[in-house]
Amino acid sequence: MKTKPILKTIQAKGYRNLELTTPFEFEQLNILIGANGAGKSNLIEMIEFLPEALSKGLAETFSNKRGFTSVIDLNRELPSEMQLAWKLTSKSHLTQGIDIKYQLIIEGDSHGRFSVIQEILEETKPRSQNENTFYKHLDFKYGEGAAMPSNGLQHVSENLKNAKKLALGSLSSPQVYPVLEFVREQALSWRFYNANEMNVRAIKRESKEIDALQQTLAPDGRNLGMVLYNLIQSEEGYFGDNLDRILRSLYNGHRLLRFPLVDSMHFELSWQFDNPRKPLKLDQMSDGTIRMLCWIAVLAHPNPPALVCIDEPELGIHPAWLPILATLIIDAAEHTQVIISTHSSILLDEFTHQADKVVVCAQNEQGQATFERLDAETLEDWLKHYRLGKMFRSGHPELGGWPT
Repeated sequence: MKTKPILKTIQAKGYRNLELTTPFEFEQLNILIGANGAGKSNLIEMIEFLPEALSKGLAETFSNKRGFTSVIDLNRELPSEMQLAWKLTSKSHLTQGIDIKYQLIIEGDSHGRFSVIQEILEETKPRSQNENTFYKHLDFKYGEGAAMPSNGLQHVSENLKNAKKLALGSLSSPQVYPVLEFVREQALSWRFYNANEMNVRAIKRESKEIDALQQTLAPDGRNLGMVLYNLIQSEEGYFGDNLDRILRSLYNGHRLLRFPLVDSMHFELSWQFDNPRKPLKLDQMSDGTIRMLCWIAVLAHPNPPALVCIDEPELGIHPAWLPILATLIIDAAEHTQVIISTHSSILLDEFTHQADKVVVCAQNEQGQATFERLDAETLEDWLKHYRLGKMFRSGHPELGGWPT
């Protein structure tokens, strides 16, 4: 059963080169293409800003990005504001099926000092025809404000005593503030991967000590063996069958991927082929094979998060495997929202019949990022004769992004 996208729209003003005053709409599957520096990675980073700020706090989040002055649009004079918004699909029992929008305004100066000017979590339309106001579940300014409890009768005043903190991350009471808890849980479940940051060396050297809690691939992939082991051992037995099917499509000689126990606390990964007869261990596999196993662990996961973002998954993957990778992406989008950025015309070819899932990223004359979703009807005559990747390589004006 296909799920609804959790992330409906985003807005951004002043975040790097993003000036999305009009909400940009996401679908269940989104393929970002465009030239280097157009804004693909910035878009994904802006989405990730929410879960990162909730898990690490704003101070550490900015520090990891080399400070507020590195994140704010470089063309802005400081002090200046950064305005961000994420619109999410809600659960019907929480907001009567009405989407919710989280808005954040942060002001900072040239020394990197910052404050949360405003933080709002509200429903996106009135609950009935007799109302003309939106339910606000959170309304804060400079660390002080009010939150709507579960009874929905009267807002509760709260004071964070720190204008650098987020109320959404600080008011952690599921019973009192269930809508806040829902947004927090959803955002913290999102997973982000960048192929440039996959640490193949660490994957090969990682200790194979059994840890049943590791069910999700780490951002650098270092726990790949542990995740595959746990997913195969879990009650979701079809993952093992699915993995076996995918591996057969990658290697004609694939026989079996096993995880024999070395002792009560350790295992090893053993990949058996028809030839040679001696099985391969994880540290003997090629870098491209390991990268492909990482994307299988993410995209074929039996219990995926609500959102998965992967930046340039084609890196290090053999071109013959890219159609298989595309199938993994398409299948994953049946169960979770997927955002992919790519420079690969071969991978893009596989989305020819889903052209409206492709988003072209470019820059306007002011250096601001623009995002336009392809119109399949406009390209109908072209798509009768050419695949998207071919049009991309040829520098078709609707697709752009290919050096000429």
